[in-house]
Amino acid sequence: MTAPFERLLQPGSLGPLELRNRIALCPMGVNLGEPDGTAGDDLVAWFHARARGGAGLILVGSASVSYPDGSYDARQVALSDDRFIPGLRRLTDAVRAQGAASAAQLVHDGANSLFDISRGQPLLVPSKRRPPPNDELSLMLTPDELADTMAPFASPSAAYSVRVATDADLEAVVTAFAGAAARAVEAGFDAIEIHAGHGYLIDAFLSPQTNRRDDGWGGDATARATLLVEVVRAVRAAVGAGVAVWARIGAEERHRDPGQTVDDALTAARIAVAAGLDAVHVTSYAEPMVATGITDGHTPHVPGALLPFAARFRAELGMPVIAMGRLTPEAAEAALADGAADVIAMGRPLIADPDLPRKLAAGRRDTVRPCAYQYRCIGAIFRNQVVRCTVNADVGHEAAATESSAPPRSVLVVGGGPAGLEAARRLAERGHTVELWEASDRLGGTLRLAELADPDLLGLADWLAGAAVDAGVRVRFGVVDQEPPVDLDVVVDATGGRWDAVDGAVGPGDLEPFLRGDEGVLGPVVDVVGSSKAALSIARAVRARGRVVRL
Repeated sequence: MTAPFERLLQPGSLGPLELRNRIALCPMGVNLGEPDGTAGDDLVAWFHARARGGAGLILVGSASVSYPDGSYDARQVALSDDRFIPGLRRLTDAVRAQGAASAAQLVHDGANSLFDISRGQPLLVPSKRRPPPNDELSLMLTPDELADTMAPFASPSAAYSVRVATDADLEAVVTAFAGAAARAVEAGFDAIEIHAGHGYLIDAFLSPQTNRRDDGWGGDATARATLLVEVVRAVRAAVGAGVAVWARIGAEERHRDPGQTVDDALTAARIAVAAGLDAVHVTSYAEPMVATGITDGHTPHVPGALLPFAARFRAELGMPVIAMGRLTPEAAEAALADGAADVIAMGRPLIADPDLPRKLAAGRRDTVRPCAYQYRCIGAIFRNQVVRCTVNADVGHEAAATESSAPPRSVLVVGGGPAGLEAARRLAERGHTVELWEASDRLGGTLRLAELADPDLLGLADWLAGAAVDAGVRVRFGVVDQEPPVDLDVVVDATGGRWDAVDGAVGPGDLEPFLRGDEGVLGPVVDVVGSSKAALSIARAVRARGRVVRL
């Protein structure tokens, strides 16, 4: 009988790089670097936690090859100078000590270099861009979100301008990638990933939407791949044959006409492989001014949306492929079994639970904290904040001490909703004796209703309840109007908030029969009062059942 995740957990390889398993941490911006681009305690702790959790490969995302130029934030990881090597050496040592390999993802952010805008520096681009589509995304932001997102433009030194790259500029970019790759190896990285996706500089040259040049750097799909090929050759020469090198390449561009097609991407990939790549990391991109651009591109909301691209790349290139894009462990295992990929990169799942690989190896799939796909992680980056997570409060705080130095205490938590369960679990894990009182006959509180309105939340309430019990929390149901024992040290009130009553309105709690299939609860036209996440989820769920909804 095969183990549930036999392929996912077996050793793998990418060129000369050997991996303990097929699980990689997706490269991503986390804004945990120091304000001068160096790697400090917070960044080291972030990656150390994912390596300790059992991932085979730690991809350190968005290392700027030309920092501070061509960078999205002052806190971006940098490899443009030798002064960045010591901090990154600490990082790779921490990862290696946990048995994982590490790869540095090298990038020039091009038109996405918000740090250039805040400093009044021009953005390096292939061509003057066509007029962008209407900015749908900004129209959906709250005033606070909009202010955070636009902060780089509000800097006293901010200015927006672009500079079409000259031959000298591009030669300097190629040299910068090579220099960064050599520093990465000196800093202890085991492999190099060249970021040629997501609208960054190399991707901008690959796209017919942003590259309208007619010189040696532009033209058809082969000519548009010239910058990528020159970077691959330079990086390979800098690190030698013994270091694995691959590129992250977008398989298509959505919501753009013209946009890069999968055939264009395969053309670029074939030339890049011939120039020295050991593998390809398959991603996607979409027009960022479209409201769903992120979730239609590199951070898909549809499970497994990018797997068909990965499978095609692997079949046509005959090269190892890294696949990504909302993959559960079960979907990842199936992708490996089907030959769609060689390594599976996970981003959001390893944010939610850094210990996912270790738990799978221990046969405890049931204890993996599920990602709720609420996009708090990438949303924080768009707001120029440190990465955060809806379901894992430790995200971004990995460097903080978690062990309690306080003596054990007797604690009562009143309320078995998500807040009560999380508080009870954390207190019990810190050595306190914890009892939880719940008035109803089930744990989860209003989260159970939320799961009916938003299926992406399914499983979270069960995980919270199971984790609290596993931590040693004693649970009592049906406790109403009972005075706590006098010998308690602490009482935590987690009975939850109250919904504002609206005359004549059906309260959220009254919706449960309808969300479970009782069509008689609501009429044909439904007004939803409010604009919060809860209101929007309920409105969508009601509309999906055929009602006319007014928000």
